[in-house]
Amino acid sequence: MNRLEIVNNISTNIERERIKLGMSQAQFAKALDMSLSTYKRIANGESSRIDVYTAYLIYKLTGRFSCELTGFNDDVINLVKRIKKLSKSQRILIDSIIDTELALSAYKDESCHTEDLISVLIPTGNMTDGMILDSYNVEKLDVSNYRKAFGDALHIGIRITSNHLHPVYNKGDILLISRNPIRDGDTGIFINAQNKRAYIRKLHQKNPCELTPINNYGETFYVDSDNVDDMSKWIKFGHVLCKVR
Repeated sequence: MNRLEIVNNISTNIERERIKLGMSQAQFAKALDMSLSTYKRIANGESSRIDVYTAYLIYKLTGRFSCELTGFNDDVINLVKRIKKLSKSQRILIDSIIDTELALSAYKDESCHTEDLISVLIPTGNMTDGMILDSYNVEKLDVSNYRKAFGDALHIGIRITSNHLHPVYNKGDILLISRNPIRDGDTGIFINAQNKRAYIRKLHQKNPCELTPINNYGETFYVDSDNVDDMSKWIKFGHVLCKVR
């Protein structure tokens, strides 16, 4: 982005935040400890100078960081924006996971690159078709042998703890998962937001979409691609890249 684009984005986004709060420009300017004329210059894109204190007040008022107002996005900013939407208890959970990951990263194992260690989720509940999401343990797996094939698309692993997916997946298999978008023909992990159950299904991109069992055991689900409510019932956790046996 160039300077002009950033200035225009700030002016547009700061006005959008003001309107969300139901404040007049005069009220917003007062809350930002500036004159109305100064605020109008910012809102009209006539000034690109926002000092540190103003940025702090904007965050206190709107919960938006300065970098967000510029329209700049990267993986870290997008992650922070999503974390801010969580409840306090959910953020505490995420914080504890981050602490654990940082501590593990700080441990130097000369035989393994940090980027080659992924977390493998091990469900502690009864893993069946339509598993109730309750709790899981985590172990680390060295995937250096799979990086050449999958690169940065390899994100996480899931250990199969039962034989209900036999003969495709057996107890003890580890599924290497990508969080990238699921494509037609991929085997994905889908979570039903209504019943809070997880399903492993093959995606057939039709209308309606079909989520079919991988071993003819279980129900086929149909999802209307034109129905937002129907689509929102299904959370796409990720898709299977391969299995490690």
